[in-house]
Amino acid sequence: MKKFILLFIFVFSLTSIKAQDSVSNWKNGGALGLNFTQVALSNWAGGGKSTIALTGLMNLFANYSDSNAVWDNSLDIGYGVTKLDKEDFRKSDDKIIFITKFGYRATSNLNYSALLDFRTQFNRGYNFDKLDPITNEYLLISDFMSPGYLNVSIGMSYKPVDYLQIMLSPISNRLIIVLNDSLSKKGSYGVAPGDKIKSELGSALNIIFKKEVFENVNVESRLNLFGAFEYIPSMVVNWNTLINMKINSFLSASLALDAIYDEKIIMVRDDGSKGPATQFRNVLALGFSYKF
Repeated sequence: MKKFILLFIFVFSLTSIKAQDSVSNWKNGGALGLNFTQVALSNWAGGGKSTIALTGLMNLFANYSDSNAVWDNSLDIGYGVTKLDKEDFRKSDDKIIFITKFGYRATSNLNYSALLDFRTQFNRGYNFDKLDPITNEYLLISDFMSPGYLNVSIGMSYKPVDYLQIMLSPISNRLIIVLNDSLSKKGSYGVAPGDKIKSELGSALNIIFKKEVFENVNVESRLNLFGAFEYIPSMVVNWNTLINMKINSFLSASLALDAIYDEKIIMVRDDGSKGPATQFRNVLALGFSYKF
């Protein structure tokens, strides 16, 4: 599966570059970013610890449009590691998000639409505050395709302006995938203990905002709401926002914001209690970037 993901990224990149050089109905491009931070302390009276942080971001898109059809594709990848003093490198960011949406025009602003939304991560994740009682190692809490989420939706898409799309899907199927054996046996992420896949039928709402709000400041925000018929009115929320600020041809600043809520994900909250909680993540980076 990992080889398939890497192959897809390679083919997607080649397709984007090739399409840019030809006159067609395709609009392609993307952005690459690499950010590095180091803090070195020695006999520092103010306290603190030496730190090294490295974060990479990649965003690719390939969109097709003609008089009858619209096909939008995007691939967002992020990975980061941090080393605090003498500790080993630990993961700070890890995501793979691929979204493809096809629409057939009903009116100038309305499309009959079908959407596929796939999300997972590259590497294993650990709870560094807790040891596994069996292995006496840090507790494993996630892995590649553990979880993996695959949403397939059909419905109507409304685009009142170029930078805003709203898709309402009365029928949507969400697959929760946990391929790691140890996590599957625990029943992690809402799958039944021992199962690898859980299927949920429900409805979904997707909102996409993508615009240059100021000169050299681009905002892309995606809100995904899913409600399983079995658990209504409980909603699964995924909200991803990326703000890119261009400094010059090769330097930029970016702010990635992610918010997730899913009642089936049980965790130890910041106050020590156990249960579902709203998850927040933000990644602020300044470094090398290349946009094409």
